[in-house]
Amino acid sequence: MKKTMILLSALLLFPISAQAHSVLEASTPAEGELVTEPVVAVALDFSAGIEEGSGMTMTMDGTAVDFSEVAVMDDQLIGTPAEELADGSYVVEYDVLSEDGHPIQGSLAFELQAGEEEEVTEEAAETAEPEADEAEAEEAEQTEASDMEQAAANDPEAPAENSGSSMTLIIAGIAIILLIAAVVLMRRKR
Repeated sequence: MKKTMILLSALLLFPISAQAHSVLEASTPAEGELVTEPVVAVALDFSAGIEEGSGMTMTMDGTAVDFSEVAVMDDQLIGTPAEELADGSYVVEYDVLSEDGHPIQGSLAFELQAGEEEEVTEEAAETAEPEADEAEAEEAEQTEASDMEQAAANDPEAPAENSGSSMTLIIAGIAIILLIAAVVLMRRKR
């Protein structure tokens, strides 16, 4: 009886601990951020540790950007660009393995505008201001559209995350039913 109870208790506890996998909590640069300083590294912070062999790639306006190094440090994945990044729209895609073996994939986008501004006379600056406002508004619309595309692309991940917790609930329910059945059978034998 005691062995059965211990075994069933272990079955109940195992699925609960198995569902705690790592998720992306923050990044530098942040999702959708307009960066005005040079980017020397891209850092992804996860809620729990990640395994070696995890990686990331980056593109600028659809063109691949090389990393000189991508390193795993506890719960962080850090990519160092091989060359100084030019101004443009960047997308970072990551494919990591959490310590519990759960694969995590996703992407984030940011805009880099760290180029040196040319000195402009006051007259030229006054005429350029309306054009700059229009460009900023257009860029904000493009960034918003890009963010919506990224969110749509990441939506398929959500059901996969929920299916893991649903499976845990199913396993826990089955274990509870087995526990009740074992108790009933043990009482009948007496």
